[in-house]
Amino acid sequence: MSDEIIKVIATNTIALGILAFLFRSIIRHWLDKDISTFKSKVESNAKEAIASYQSDLEKERIRLQIQYGGIFEKQAEAILQLYRLIVAFEKSINDATFNDDEGTSFNEFISHLQAMTNFYDDHQVLFPEVIENLFNDFHNTALFATGDYRRSESRLYSNHITEKQFEKIFDRQDKALEELKQIPIIKKELTLLLRKTIGTIEK
Repeated sequence: MSDEIIKVIATNTIALGILAFLFRSIIRHWLDKDISTFKSKVESNAKEAIASYQSDLEKERIRLQIQYGGIFEKQAEAILQLYRLIVAFEKSINDATFNDDEGTSFNEFISHLQAMTNFYDDHQVLFPEVIENLFNDFHNTALFATGDYRRSESRLYSNHITEKQFEKIFDRQDKALEELKQIPIIKKELTLLLRKTIGTIEK
């Protein structure tokens, strides 16, 4: 009797063990399947999010490239036009200083000066500050030196000029000529900065 009970218990224990193993295997299979599905879904969502982010970044990059490319193009065009005006203005300095043509050359000089400074004022935002400072030195030096020389020259033909006044006039002319000698130097520095800005020489 006791042997049969033991057999029954043993049989039931084995059956329960098999059921428990099967149940655990089924649960593990479901869990593994759910985890795998969840991981796949997370990876898919992450890839979609990354792709969308990369797409947005590329769009922003292209937009900025177009925007700054347009600004650079405008800056280059402004610099080229400013340089043309500087060259034309510089050519008018010598005639305005030394020609005795009843002010015609000086009027042309002033006309070139106004065209150059007006253009710069209209496009000032496109130029670096270092160019602005040098540009102001360039045209102010040319204007005052040319004007001083011409005014001194006209006084030489005045009546009743003393020797001391002659000396002052010549000193003033000499000073104006020294300032005019700075024009090519300033123009060279200004040209160098303009070329650096548009990248036609190494910085």
